[in-house]
Amino acid sequence: MALDEREGRSKTRELTRKLIRWAVLGIGILVVTAALGSLALHTYGAHRLEKARAEFHARWGHLTQITPPSPVPDHENGARWLLAGGRAIVCTVEDRRFYGQLSNRPAAGWTDRERSRAQWILHEQQNALEILLRSGTVETFYLGTDDVRASYEDLDFSSILMGLRLLMLEARLAWSEGRTSDSLAALDAVGRAADGLMQTPIVMTSTIGSAATRWIARAAADFVSDPCIDVGTVEGISAALPSEDPVHWGNITLAVSVAEIAGEGLRYIDDSHDPSMGWSIPFWISNHYLLEDLFVAEILERWGLQLELGQEPAARWSSSAAHEIWDAPSWPPWLALGGTYTPNLLSVRAREQAASTELQQTKLAIALRLASPDGLGPEACATLSGWGPTALTGEPITCLYDEERGLIVIGIPGAVETLRAHVSVESQAAAFPPIEIPIGRSGPGCGKPALLTGFRNEGGE
Repeated sequence: MALDEREGRSKTRELTRKLIRWAVLGIGILVVTAALGSLALHTYGAHRLEKARAEFHARWGHLTQITPPSPVPDHENGARWLLAGGRAIVCTVEDRRFYGQLSNRPAAGWTDRERSRAQWILHEQQNALEILLRSGTVETFYLGTDDVRASYEDLDFSSILMGLRLLMLEARLAWSEGRTSDSLAALDAVGRAADGLMQTPIVMTSTIGSAATRWIARAAADFVSDPCIDVGTVEGISAALPSEDPVHWGNITLAVSVAEIAGEGLRYIDDSHDPSMGWSIPFWISNHYLLEDLFVAEILERWGLQLELGQEPAARWSSSAAHEIWDAPSWPPWLALGGTYTPNLLSVRAREQAASTELQQTKLAIALRLASPDGLGPEACATLSGWGPTALTGEPITCLYDEERGLIVIGIPGAVETLRAHVSVESQAAAFPPIEIPIGRSGPGCGKPALLTGFRNEGGE
């Protein structure tokens, strides 16, 4: 009996030793396998990232070769004046919302109450307005940073927006009151700011620059629709318009942002991540470097796809284009949450195309006005040439003679539907009102000498 017990214990010890040996061996095999797998995954990720970087720089690298303006004293920098003027505005949230909405509507459609309130707001903000107007008297507009990670708070975009809106309110009110020079001075300040903002390679500044381009284009269109506007004033309006193309600078802004990611990888993403969002895939990946290269490569490839798609008019994008590029189902399983973090900028691209299109529409109306200084005739549209397709729809702007109403009508067919298909916007932002110019010259004041002989507010004069 004792012998059997000893043999049993011996067998148990032997079995235990074997199990330990097998466990150690198994763990060793797992460790070696994991190490080899990690090395293979790391090598694969590094190779794929290098390939993604090379492809991006070969296709889009030329867009990143921009030179920022040389630093100038604050008093020679339009951005400093615009920021200072915006910060000098002191009004209620309700007043801010009111003049923000009113500034994008023709003053002819304002009610008496709206007009009185606009006059009161501009009177109360006279000091801020004088500072804002100084931004249109200098050539340089530089926000002082080219950091693509700059946040809304970093650059005080709220003050920039408030300042631009107040300038647009002054432009519309002054025009309706016959203060042409004051109106054009405000337009000129907005036009310079729009150019400067678009040329700052940060997504938010580019977006605001595009928005300002639409505001000034729409106001200019309303002004040139005046049946008895003189040539000098038309030239002044033309000179005040932004000279830069929102689509071109949108390309550059996105390319610069992607190049930053290509160079810094997850350091860029972690630095720009908002900790208040809680746990997310970039933080997980940053602690598991094996997937970092793969994640960054995926971002580069997808933003490359977005840049490529953005070269086409938004009207040709599929309705699910953004989802196909960015939504989680399109990501590899191990990076599925990446699509919930990385931003979809196709909507920004559509807004840029909308701004470019509306600016093109206004420039066409101005060209018609300048070609027929004594007033448009029924055949005015036939004189147009060289106006290609729009950035948003890919189709030409239409110019028609409405014989029944005696108007030349310049429209953008399909623009509203295209923008709404890719951007969630309020009805006012989605609208593309046709420009309607009366035939001939008629109305109070027509036939008077020209108010201006061209305009560009230089040197504060």
